[in-house]
Amino acid sequence: MNLVASKLRRPCSPSRSFSPSGVEGPLSTSLGLNGRFPFGRVLALAVAILAVGASAADTATLPNADPSRVERVFQALGPRGRVAQLLLAYPQVDKTGPVEVGGVLFVGNSLKNLAKASGRIASAKARSKVPAFFAVDMEGGDFNRMKTHPALRDLPSARALAGLGDAEVETWGLTVGNAMREIGLNMNLAPVLDVAGSGHLADNRRSFSGEAAVVERKARAYARGLMRAGVLPIGKHFPGYGDLAGNSDRQLVVADWEIARLREQMDVFHRVAQQLGGVMMANVGYSALGPKPAILNPVLVTMAHEHGWITVTDDVSIKVLGEAVKGDTAEVVRQAFLAGNDLLLTTAPPDWDQGVDYIGILMELVSGSPELQAKADLSCRRILALKDRMGLLRGF
Repeated sequence: MNLVASKLRRPCSPSRSFSPSGVEGPLSTSLGLNGRFPFGRVLALAVAILAVGASAADTATLPNADPSRVERVFQALGPRGRVAQLLLAYPQVDKTGPVEVGGVLFVGNSLKNLAKASGRIASAKARSKVPAFFAVDMEGGDFNRMKTHPALRDLPSARALAGLGDAEVETWGLTVGNAMREIGLNMNLAPVLDVAGSGHLADNRRSFSGEAAVVERKARAYARGLMRAGVLPIGKHFPGYGDLAGNSDRQLVVADWEIARLREQMDVFHRVAQQLGGVMMANVGYSALGPKPAILNPVLVTMAHEHGWITVTDDVSIKVLGEAVKGDTAEVVRQAFLAGNDLLLTTAPPDWDQGVDYIGILMELVSGSPELQAKADLSCRRILALKDRMGLLRGF
């Protein structure tokens, strides 16, 4: 680690960390490290070296949370309800029972009929114990799940957006956000902040550019537009996919990069920090920081928390992650939680009788372990604080 430190050490401004109650505080305190985790020393050094300060304050940012309201909602939830907040899942099979999960995900053809989707979202909202995130990944181009909306039929890809002025990109973000809000969606798993001049994310035009400065400007503009519409942007794929050729949804992709290159990718996220409510962790492994994909790497997850972001996993049910942990989806869920992720994303309904009992797995994991219960509570408070910053907890 000394070699890594010598390569990375440079002057940096202090990062601002968002505590579970919505106020700023030291990372080591908010995460309860203080040497209690086996990786604590490595983690503290890595964070101190890699984290950089956020860009200048911007008007399109979220207000602070109300700590008392967050705690009031948290205390009203029982143990199961707190753990359920950690799930971002496909709409449940049961269309009349209460919605426990922290977020509901719309993927595939679930938004093909927007009127039907709007009714489904309205029903889920009415049945939610705590107001939920309603999420989709609206990037543009071929990755446009709302192309049946008249205003979004010609939504350009990220690569095409990069050729437009920042104001026009922001207008597209606003247009997407307004369309999402029309049907009840409030979280966009975008923009893509990966700097890719070639490779998988360049080939499918999901990356804005191979130039970091271009990615920063266009991603910030798109995110600003979303936030103006009242939609929360989640940047991806932290700490950066770069120009890797493989598709991490189908194979284990490992970036054998020098630390300096990893830092360059990560810095783009840091510079857009004020316009992001969270980041989606990459399914990519980074050999300089260990063998596990970022989604399962505690060091990288905690670096993401440094800016007060919540961390969102990519789909925990994909086969390649099971292979990475030499286990099944249940083991991926356990390791993703243990790594410190806040929202565990699954494209399966949480109550599907042929699927995984996500809430049950987490309940069993934290049962009898004060340390793991505290970890779950920390993520729950982060999620509730973000919901309060979005205005979802008003009235509680």
